[in-house]
Amino acid sequence: MQPSKDNLFTCFREDHKILGSGFHQLSACLRTGDTVEACALAQHLDAVAGSHIAFEETEFYPRLVPFFGRDAAGRMRDEHRQGLSVIRTLVNRPVDEPLDRDTCDRLLEQSETMETHIADCAELFEAIGRIPAEEQRVLHEKLLAWRQRRPKWTGFAAERRSNPV
Repeated sequence: MQPSKDNLFTCFREDHKILGSGFHQLSACLRTGDTVEACALAQHLDAVAGSHIAFEETEFYPRLVPFFGRDAAGRMRDEHRQGLSVIRTLVNRPVDEPLDRDTCDRLLEQSETMETHIADCAELFEAIGRIPAEEQRVLHEKLLAWRQRRPKWTGFAAERRSNPV
């Protein structure tokens, strides 16, 4: 993601802007059947989203449970899995092989789920403001540490499957 180090809110806003734009473009490619560009965008999203997704799932969502409940945190993780499915499918296929209509429709639906997830982040920004300043600082440091590690989204997901928390 972007190299900003201002604070948790700024980093979060930047990350969501990048992810929102990326999934919007990916959905547009899937609508037009542009497999080559869709695969390229999936590679890009895999590379840039991993830090943010890892932070949300390991640090941020557990912290949100008191505000939104376990069901909401679980729903947000499920939405990430929808996005991951799109990314995984596209990065693991030959770029020049066209998608069949059913696969394309499924991937588009999953990509649009991620677009909605990202667009609905206002409640997450509001939650950041409800977290005490010192805890925000600690969470911000953890996000920056994930950015330094720069895991691919697919790599983080594979690691989580083999080493569940």
